[in-house]
Amino acid sequence: MKETEYKFLVDKEKFYEILKLIKELYTDAGYKEKVQINYYYDTDDNYLLNNHTTLRIRQTETSLRLELKEAQPLTSNDFSTCTETAMDIDGLKSDITLENGKFAWIPFSLQGDLVTRRTSIKPSESLSIDFDVNYYLGKCDYEIEMEFRDKAEKGTKVLVDKLGLLQYKNNVGGKARRFFKVKSEIL
Repeated sequence: MKETEYKFLVDKEKFYEILKLIKELYTDAGYKEKVQINYYYDTDDNYLLNNHTTLRIRQTETSLRLELKEAQPLTSNDFSTCTETAMDIDGLKSDITLENGKFAWIPFSLQGDLVTRRTSIKPSESLSIDFDVNYYLGKCDYEIEMEFRDKAEKGTKVLVDKLGLLQYKNNVGGKARRFFKVKSEIL
C-alpha cells in the first residue's frame, strides 16, 4: 500500500485549536477515537532506521498487525510518501525475522513501544486527518497527519495553507524516528 501524507508537529494548544477547526469545517464527517500501540523492532545498531524503514507490530483494540514501512526518497513536496506492507499476526514477539524481501533473515529485536491516542476524521474517501497524541519514553508529543490519495493532493494543499500548518512541518521524522532519537538520547 502506498501512503502519502503531510505530517505536522505542533504544541498542545495548536493541536486542539486545529482539531476544533477541522470538526467545525467538516461537520458531516464522522470521527473515530482509538488507542494504538506501536512496538518497534530493529537491530541494536538501528539498521532499519538507517535505511528509512520501520518494522513494527501495531496493536489496536481489535487487531495485531505486523507492518513494514519503507520511506520513499524525499521530493521537493512538503509531504512524505512510503510503501507499507502489513499482515495480521497472532501475538507479540520479542524477536522477528522476515522471510522475504530485502530485509530477510536479519534478526530484529523489540526496541520499545509508543502509545498513540488517535482521533481520525475522514472528510472524503480521498482524505483522512489523524490527530495523534503520542506517549513514549517519558515524552508526549502532538502530531497532525493528513493522508491523501493522488486526486486529493491539490485540495489537501489548499487546506494545509488555509490552516497555516506548513510552519509546523515535521522535519524530525515519523513516530519511529522520534522514538529512536529519544531512546538514543536516554542511553
